[in-house]
Amino acid sequence: MSLLDQMKLQAHAVLEEKSSSTHLAAEELAQRNAKLKEIFAYWQEFADLLKVIQPDFAYPVALPLVGEMTGLKVVEPFADYRYEELANQNFTDEIKYVRLYFFYKAPDVFNIQREVGLAARVEDELWRYGVVHTSEELKNEQQRTVEVAFSVPWEIKGSVTVTPMPHSKALQFSLKNVAKLGEMELELPFDKVNSELLDELSKLILGQATTFWKLVKL
Repeated sequence: MSLLDQMKLQAHAVLEEKSSSTHLAAEELAQRNAKLKEIFAYWQEFADLLKVIQPDFAYPVALPLVGEMTGLKVVEPFADYRYEELANQNFTDEIKYVRLYFFYKAPDVFNIQREVGLAARVEDELWRYGVVHTSEELKNEQQRTVEVAFSVPWEIKGSVTVTPMPHSKALQFSLKNVAKLGEMELELPFDKVNSELLDELSKLILGQATTFWKLVKL
């Protein structure tokens, strides 16, 4: 067999292997996409039920340098998803992310005043957690700012965003203000994400006893 014939056989084998790998990748992509649709369907139903029930959130939420919120409810949920977009602005069939929004809310407002140095720290904390608020500088007779008055409604916006990891079977869960202030990211194989895990994550959002952290082994 000539060298070129040997190389043709090698090239054919390589092309077959690449074709097989591409097929597997496409199959896994379809499975991952289906999983993201399942997550959206779950959260859409969860959100619809929350709108009716408006459950209590059992735990207080402390805003640093501001105060503690109690008697909160889980309200205004909204689930959505978005497809990947190509350069020509046409959308593909691949889901870019799935997201659930909600609020911990009560009909109260913090009206506080803080001296200038502390006020800057208060402002930083409120922006850090995405807390909507207004502020007004209070000046003395010399028109120098001596304090800042803050008006902070008892509203904490929370969210969970699920994003497929590039070239991976994993899904990234980005939690923001879920059960407590702050952000956290988790990576889970998409075949590990099932109704049990979504149930336990939803219990975490609601402030109920949950095994979520045990399931994700954190």
